[in-house]
Amino acid sequence: MNNTEQEIVRETQLGTMPVMTNERMYGFLDAVLILSGYCIATWSYTQGAYLTTLVGFKQLLIGAFFGAILMLAIYQLPVILSVRYGIDIWVWLRAALGYKGVVAVSIAVILVNYPWYAVSADMFASSMNTLAGVLHLPQMPVRALSLFCVIFGSWVAYKGLKAITQATRILVPLLLLVGVFVFIAGFMSVPADVIVNYRPAEGTDITKYIISIEANFAFVITLVGGMAEIPRLSKTEKGGFWAGVLGQGLAGSFFVVLGAVMAIATQYTTGVAESDPTVMLATLSAPVLALCSLLLVAFANIGTQAVGAYLYAVMLKSSFKRISYRKLVVILAVYVGILCIWGRITEYFGSFLTIGACVYAPLAAVLFTDFFFIRKQKISLKDAYMLDGHNAYEYTKGFNLKGIACIIFGCIISLVIYDPINSIVHIPALFYFTPTGFSFLSTCVLYYVLNKVGKKR
Repeated sequence: MNNTEQEIVRETQLGTMPVMTNERMYGFLDAVLILSGYCIATWSYTQGAYLTTLVGFKQLLIGAFFGAILMLAIYQLPVILSVRYGIDIWVWLRAALGYKGVVAVSIAVILVNYPWYAVSADMFASSMNTLAGVLHLPQMPVRALSLFCVIFGSWVAYKGLKAITQATRILVPLLLLVGVFVFIAGFMSVPADVIVNYRPAEGTDITKYIISIEANFAFVITLVGGMAEIPRLSKTEKGGFWAGVLGQGLAGSFFVVLGAVMAIATQYTTGVAESDPTVMLATLSAPVLALCSLLLVAFANIGTQAVGAYLYAVMLKSSFKRISYRKLVVILAVYVGILCIWGRITEYFGSFLTIGACVYAPLAAVLFTDFFFIRKQKISLKDAYMLDGHNAYEYTKGFNLKGIACIIFGCIISLVIYDPINSIVHIPALFYFTPTGFSFLSTCVLYYVLNKVGKKR
């Protein structure tokens, strides 16, 4: 390629330019594999173990699959626009939030959501030290291993989409095989009825069940920030949409359930419910098979780090056009590296999960309502890209106050209903909708009403 062609490739795959139909690089299978790889890091096992503290296995099974897929099928619908126009949702959101509003919200999203990758890095460190124990090798410093995961994963993202695609084509099928092995190992290590009829020792009630559904809603809705980066490169609208729903809803939920199975099995055999899959495998499996599986599970976190760094670097690229994709990857690596050095993000997993959803639920609601009911699937790309003489989305000094107010409202209403830090329900009647669910619904209504009673654009 000449320099001009290379620049076009960089800006379509790694930047903000619309992707033309003949430039789309992903069929349904590749898109599913990449988005599956994004979701099946060991944090899925952590989520599954967390859910076992709230509900029984049958309730967990229903919530993990149906709760996740229901939420995904609703909030992922706007990825259709990403395929249709070949743009990131953050370009569309300029119409809903204003040019500067998108910048402010994207920064907030990074601050509240990118700590996921510190969780992933922490799990990688734990996995590698478990491996060292199995092989009778000395333990490594946790922070050093966490930083290795961040650096290695960011390096893959730095290399671009070709490296990510090649890695996921190999890694994801292997991880799915590991998942099958983990499932079999869990059920063979204990009587099947121990898992199927499992209930938490502390018991369960309607509040805990709703918290478990909220955890599933929150778990998948935090994917909204980067949900359009792969679908916009997909060849068909149906393929882009269903790749997200199935890649994240089925693959991700499958590994959440596996985490629950292994946590229940280790609790039965050792008396301690374990959330680290490497400890689970080392405890419950034959040494040779466990070793192979442990390696794959450990390195899944590096794959997740790579895909996440790509998704969020492209997201930020929509707001910070003058900063190169690769510099943004480095900035993200520095941020998550600082969190790894702090080293306590996993301690606050449940609270962190819900707080992240506080921002994402109203953001998804604004995007959903704007796409289907306000602009009715049409947008001015000239105004979205701020071409000369086209500034319809400037609003009030770059901010659409209606959209920003709705996101703030959605965050507040979620926290008013439920305090995720202290696990206190403030408004029981609304809590039955779940904080994320009610925040999403009420923000949809408010955004629609504000746009209908105000001046149309």
